[in-house]
Amino acid sequence: MTAARSENSILASWRVVPALLWALLVMLPIAALALAGTAQALPGMAVAIAALTLFVGALVASFSARYMRSDSARTSYFLTLAALVLAVLVFVMSANAILFAIAWVASGLLLSRLIGHADGLAEARAASRRSRATFLIGDAAVLLAVGILCWAAGSLSLGKAIAASGGLSMPLAALAALLLLAGAAARCALPPFSGWLLSSMTAPTPVSALMHAGLVNAGGFLLLRFAPVLEAAPGVRYAAIALGLGAAVWGIGIMAVRPDIKRSLAGSTISQMGFMIMTCGLGAYAAALWHLIAHGLFKAWLFLNAGSAIGMRRAGPAALDPRMVAMVSVVALGGGTLLVLAGSATAELVPLLLASATAAATFGAIVLGKMHWRSRVMLGAALAVLVGVHVAGFALARAIVEPPATPLLSPLATLALLALFLACWVAQTVRLAQQRPIPPALYVRLLNAGQLPSIQAGERP
Repeated sequence: MTAARSENSILASWRVVPALLWALLVMLPIAALALAGTAQALPGMAVAIAALTLFVGALVASFSARYMRSDSARTSYFLTLAALVLAVLVFVMSANAILFAIAWVASGLLLSRLIGHADGLAEARAASRRSRATFLIGDAAVLLAVGILCWAAGSLSLGKAIAASGGLSMPLAALAALLLLAGAAARCALPPFSGWLLSSMTAPTPVSALMHAGLVNAGGFLLLRFAPVLEAAPGVRYAAIALGLGAAVWGIGIMAVRPDIKRSLAGSTISQMGFMIMTCGLGAYAAALWHLIAHGLFKAWLFLNAGSAIGMRRAGPAALDPRMVAMVSVVALGGGTLLVLAGSATAELVPLLLASATAAATFGAIVLGKMHWRSRVMLGAALAVLVGVHVAGFALARAIVEPPATPLLSPLATLALLALFLACWVAQTVRLAQQRPIPPALYVRLLNAGQLPSIQAGERP
């Protein structure tokens, strides 16, 4: 009777929360259209991120209704999940610095609580503490940066504070930008903050889906929203490129060695977030925004289907022929060279040509692969649809964010960065095709990345 009354008292949260999130998702575009052209018009980027958050949150909540049906603490789970999504919506949509700060910090604390949902496990409690400590370090940096900007602008309006960043002295602008980059790195799980994400696999699978598809992307949103601050500090943009490049390579290494599907996906997330932060540093804001949205949707699908992968062989990049990858890479590099010589190279050159090369290699694998012609047609059509979605998504992203920043790298340096990524891709494909092992010392380091300290039997840290 007590349990029944408790369930009724919160109106069966496992039913209400999914319905609430779906309802908010339907209301969002209606509100955006109603406010368009008024002083209260919603920024396009905020609407896009809010829509992604609500869509993934509603999917996760609906999935959880069955997944968590036998969990004794599911009421707490659903209420925390709803509070987390609402906190993200507040900091995405808020124009007030104080409200933004409260919601930003709250989202990290709520996510840590969900990571430690299985509090009967010592590993879950340890992972929760690690994520909370990491978030608080990054959040302190973000709050200090926002405080500096608001103090300099003399206003608690984020719009005014960001607009006034161009008038900051170089040391103050660099400090604010560096603090924002540190906060973004903590949320995106970039090294040296990647441990919290790799150790969070004790969280329920729906939480992992929400975390990798939505919450980890918060760092990218932060840099996109405060893009003028980064542009006022070129040195920090260089740091973002270097940090993102290192994280992209590190994440690929973790993904290559992890035998379990969830930690392998975590390595993929670190790599993708690194690439996105690097893209923000380059100033390719539309490419970074679309990367954020596309990665969120794709990673949510992967995590919610992770259980279906048990007992199945993992399909990896070894399916790509190294000769095809090398040929596609040469063509992509040649195209980049022509754009540079024509003076048409922009900050978007690297992400767009890498995406095009990946699509071309995948199409080649479909055409030349050993499969029935019907399968080739179906896979080719699916790839064509995906390419169309990406083209449309990128065009939409271009329409709702600031135009690309002034290129930070020279055309030759941009071309060299493209060549570096393509060379790493070819080398990885060759290594996989030849089944060459990773050096033992590096293998062990990658395998143990993010491991929690060992817990003795009987201990309850």
